[in-house]
Amino acid sequence: MRPPVDWDRQLLRSLLFAPGNHTRRLERVGEFGSDMIVLDLEDAVANAEKVAARSPVRAALSTYTGGVVVAVRVNGASTGLMEEDVEAVVTPDLDCILVPKVESVETLQEISALLDRLEREAGVPKRQIRLLPIVETALGLVRCEELALSAPSRTVTMIFGLGDFSVDIGVDLTREATELLYGRSRVVVAARAGALPAPIDGPYLDIHDLDGLVENSLLSRRLGFQGRVVVYPAQVSPVQRAYSELSEEELEQARRVVEAFEDAEASGLASIQVDGRFIDYPLHYRACRRLQLHEALVASSGT
Repeated sequence: MRPPVDWDRQLLRSLLFAPGNHTRRLERVGEFGSDMIVLDLEDAVANAEKVAARSPVRAALSTYTGGVVVAVRVNGASTGLMEEDVEAVVTPDLDCILVPKVESVETLQEISALLDRLEREAGVPKRQIRLLPIVETALGLVRCEELALSAPSRTVTMIFGLGDFSVDIGVDLTREATELLYGRSRVVVAARAGALPAPIDGPYLDIHDLDGLVENSLLSRRLGFQGRVVVYPAQVSPVQRAYSELSEEELEQARRVVEAFEDAEASGLASIQVDGRFIDYPLHYRACRRLQLHEALVASSGT
């Protein structure tokens, strides 16, 4: 059994999906270095195969090793499949459930209560299995503040499902992504208003355009996302670099902030100036987080 996830420190720069009815992809999805792998029972599986896909997904959960976080995306509340999907995959080897097309707090509360029962029955520690709600409809977006403010305690953060959202509002996805600015920004603000960590962005769907992927991911990072959904293994490395990498100047500045603030704190001060900028606990935390991300990138690349 894999060790429990330390959610306070867990990186979620890339979430790599694998279709639940494709045994070979389930076997290999853990090999590409993604921070989280998502075994999919929803959009990647044809309607006729959704129920049958539960068995290979459950069987695969115990096969993954190392530090990868393992999640399952179930079908949404409106399909009539969600509850039985969850019941089929709850084991001690499951870390997280992704809930698609969330449009009400009640959906999250119901699935959290279901997990309370299933964890007890399976001998899983209470609230070990976390939730990642996906906001991907117009109705979900206009309710995202309510979702974030009232989310169950097992909620990690929110995901912006930009693909389905673009379909729902009737726009085409472009490389510049101006059509997503409002939706992305609203999800970021809602998550932070609800005291959730930075949210996770949706996928970049042109799998052959790695330059566009990097450019779009850097924009996503600047808007306040901590990572994104990944639909193709070759996207994992450039995405993780985009959400982690610091320039030499940024790296040195973050180190100066951390060192100066911690020296000041040891002397009883909690607000100082570094390079002419005011620094307090939130900015110290941000600098620490940026260093953590950069150091994880360096460790994974061996440089």
